[in-house]
Amino acid sequence: MDGFFRRGDVWWARLAVPARLRQAAGRREFVQSCRTTDKHAGRVVAAALLAQWRRKLFELGGGRVDIEKLVGGGPALVAGGHLSLQRAVELLGFDLGDLLRAASAGRIGLHCRIPPGAANGFVVPSQSLESVDAELGQAGGVVIPSPNGAPNDSIRAQMVGQVLPLVDSAIVAGQVLAGELGAVELVCMEAPGRPGWLYVPDVAPVVSVGSLEVLAVELEALRAAAVAVIPAERMMAKTVTAPEPPTQPRGGKWAGKRFSEALEAYCASPDGLPKTLASEVEQRQRKAGMMLFPEFMGDLPLGAIDGDVLRQYRDGPLKTFPGNANHLPKEVKRPTMKATIEALRAARPDWPLMSPTMQRERMQWLRRFFAWLVARGYMDADPSSGLAGETGVSKADAKAARRDAAAARKEAGEEDGRGPFSGDELTAIFSQPLFVRGHGRHVVGAERCGPHEFWLPLLGLFGGLRLKEASQLRLTDVRQVDGVWGLDLNEDTPDKSLKNEQSARLVPLHPALVAAGFLDYCDRLRREGFRRVFPELSCVASDARYSKDSGRRMSMMLEKLGMPRDGGRVFHSFRHNMNNALARVPAEVLGFADATLARVARYAIMGHDLPPGERDVNTASYLRGRTSEMAALVAAVQYEGLPTVARFDAGWGVEAIRDALGRKHGDRKGKEDMGEVLHLR
Repeated sequence: MDGFFRRGDVWWARLAVPARLRQAAGRREFVQSCRTTDKHAGRVVAAALLAQWRRKLFELGGGRVDIEKLVGGGPALVAGGHLSLQRAVELLGFDLGDLLRAASAGRIGLHCRIPPGAANGFVVPSQSLESVDAELGQAGGVVIPSPNGAPNDSIRAQMVGQVLPLVDSAIVAGQVLAGELGAVELVCMEAPGRPGWLYVPDVAPVVSVGSLEVLAVELEALRAAAVAVIPAERMMAKTVTAPEPPTQPRGGKWAGKRFSEALEAYCASPDGLPKTLASEVEQRQRKAGMMLFPEFMGDLPLGAIDGDVLRQYRDGPLKTFPGNANHLPKEVKRPTMKATIEALRAARPDWPLMSPTMQRERMQWLRRFFAWLVARGYMDADPSSGLAGETGVSKADAKAARRDAAAARKEAGEEDGRGPFSGDELTAIFSQPLFVRGHGRHVVGAERCGPHEFWLPLLGLFGGLRLKEASQLRLTDVRQVDGVWGLDLNEDTPDKSLKNEQSARLVPLHPALVAAGFLDYCDRLRREGFRRVFPELSCVASDARYSKDSGRRMSMMLEKLGMPRDGGRVFHSFRHNMNNALARVPAEVLGFADATLARVARYAIMGHDLPPGERDVNTASYLRGRTSEMAALVAAVQYEGLPTVARFDAGWGVEAIRDALGRKHGDRKGKEDMGEVLHLR
């Protein structure tokens, strides 16, 4: 218990008086003996004394605390996670000094969210650091080394977005209260998951006092203790004058609109949720999933939702959601997710939680919702913008997680440990402005894009092409065979290479590619005098050939959308989507009901080698001549809920190519690269 101590054999109670109330109270602190040597009896007496003294201080302070805020609390306090001191002041009605005094008394701890500039550093056992000489008056302290002088048992670490406890936060709070600190320099913090270890950033950040964070659960305990000492008559009166509502709500036109109301509008608007999900069933499921936010955080006004609230949802309730929710046992299903979780914990404590990947998807749903609100002018700023890139995982742990995830995917039979994109991930990719508008005129400067960024994902999704296969295409490779337009993947020129013998193949063009204007764009390129489908891409003297730049741009795009860098979601994932979609097409589409030949056709389209047991004269004959059936199989591929892709603007494509060629250096400037670099090796 705070303020409970022993002198000799007798227990005492003590409470410091805030500086602003010392004159009115006539003292610096309250101290009184509990008149007992029994610890348990002393606790009871001390609790009564402390409550009495806090009630007196409340009255002396004129009831400066906002009682309505204090009594009401809020979902942010019970959701878990951390809150900044400034946010805590707004929620609780305390002033900053009240919270710092609680920290100096050890009632709450102070933490810091690591800023990007301090993300790199090392962790080290505190016992490995040199102790400060006691003669300097800092007994118990340690000397913080530079990165080059770190002890041998230190470990390099990266702490992007992590929230770490301050070392000796009570001392820090006391120094701030005494006016010794206006800001806090974070030379070291407690290392997560390693008791007795410290995290030392390479560059010590200096942060404002208000940006320091506290645990929501500790704030809730502080709030409950404060409510307990408010006189009953003040509780009834609630003598707080509510501020007049502003004529222009802060945060945009819809700042005062509840989350649920705004979500209804988003789900009903043609350019909202229906634009990214065509299926009404999927729309209802998405809406239900997003309504879990107000269930746990309260149906807040949009203006009250900020990055801290979203972090509390992400780091608290979202991590408790069950996985495989559609397959939950009937006996645990309840009308609300809160009740379902409680029932599930009691009946099936071994039930798995929602995967981290699905948790990230749920947060992406909210980010797209807020982006829509900003785009429509309903909110001035996106409260989720600051969450991008926050993983809360160290670099070493992330690497280990990627390794484990890749091994698990290989165990599950996914090629190279890579899996297909989920429906939500495909929606996120093809909802980007480039695919919605069919051109990239909306971006300039370093963010400008090229035609390959539009066509490569589509060629992967609807053709199953590997990145290098698509990047090296020549216009002569886009041709008709037996009346079927397709992509002839070959090694006819020295600048092209394929993975293996089976990779040489004809891939019929999917109707979606034709509808998006692929053939018309190729015709335009021929008229402009180009020879390659993507003349803006340069060839490099390595096995990557033309796919080095395109691979980098694809990775940047996926990372921008928040997809994990665990090796599981890469450009090759489009190929997995196509392979799975082909496998779902019934054999009858080919004009016969032979499942074996349907599978052989799929292998031919994907460039896969046939299993030994299926290599015979019939399959070889089929692969040589049935282009029409292969085209029918490709045309039958569908992706439910995929956003409609706009027709490509060929005029913009040519402009973008000429701009890219004009930015090349040396002999390559203004020229289409045809692999000349390979001849120089």
